[in-house]
Parts: sequence; structure tokens; C-alpha cells
Amino acid sequence: MDNRKQLLIAALQDTDEQVRKLAADALEKIETRDRLYVLEKKIDRGEMIDKIRAVYALGDLKGAAIIEILKKAAKDPSEDVRSAAVRVMGSTGDIGVLASLVESLKDQSVMVARTAVEAIAKFKDPRLLGPLMLALKHEDTGVVERALDAVGGIGDKRAEEAMLYFAVKGNPRMRGLALKALGTMDR
Repeated sequence: MDNRKQLLIAALQDTDEQVRKLAADALEKIETRDRLYVLEKKIDRGEMIDKIRAVYALGDLKGAAIIEILKKAAKDPSEDVRSAAVRVMGSTGDIGVLASLVESLKDQSVMVARTAVEAIAKFKDPRLLGPLMLALKHEDTGVVERALDAVGGIGDKRAEEAMLYFAVKGNPRMRGLALKALGTMDR
């Protein structure tokens, strides 16, 4: 790590402005990782706004330790913190978060469930079709609409019957999403 820091600090003096900016961004990420314990402590015991800030500070970092902290934050008592953690987990692209995201679909908070569907949709993984199909039965229309969009993004023919149903019985947004999905679905 010291070699990285030394190189990045030296790059801050580069003649190219873009190189200096990239070096500063990279150095900031390393420093964030160096104080990971502080962020984890804030997520565990801080005020809600501090917890949310700490969760978003982890957004650009990679690694198992980051994922574990985010998974823990996804179980916070505050729906705002849970929602932030779910959003950041979805943006990681790490398949290690999928089970936590699927679990968040069952959250009592509509805001968290909606965010979970949006996060899952980023993966476009056919293995997620089952949980997304269950989300189509959610009582909140926002969750259902997001799930329709996510299922359509996967494009799996196994969802055809559900798409046919929503193309006829859904509200105008649901009908539109179902029709779009039917047009792009695998044969």
C-alpha cells in the first residue's frame, strides 16, 4: 500500500491536470479504505445522516470487507440507511451481494423494497427471475413496476405469462413495461 501512496502522491505533481485529478481521486479512495474502521463504527453507532454518508463513502471501494459492512448496514433499523446500503450494494456489481439484495425485497419498508428491485435490475441475471417474479405480487405498485422493468431487462421467456397478464390487467405504466418486455423477450 505504501508504494501505491508514494506513487499517487508523486503523481499529484504531474504536469497533466487529468493525471493529477485521477491521482487525487485514487489517493482519496486509499485514505477512505485506511479509515474503514471509522466508517464501520459510524454505520454501527452513528446518527442516521452519518450512517448514510459512511455507506455512500464505501460506494467506490471494492472487496469482501466493504461488502460485509454494506450487508450489515442493509439490516440497520433506519429504512434510509437500509435503502442507501441496498443502493450501494447494487452499484458494486459484486455477485456476493445478490442474496442480501434478494432478502431486501422482503423488507417491510416500501422504499427499501423499491430500491432492492432497482439494485437487482442492474445485474440482469436470469437466476434472479424467481425473486423478481415474486416482487410482481407486491402490494406496492412502485415495486411491481420496477420488478416488471427488471424482469423485462432479463428477457427470459419464463416470464411470458406474467408479462401477458400485466399487458392486459396492469395500470398504464405496467402495461407499457409488460409490452416492452414481450417485444424483447427470448423466444
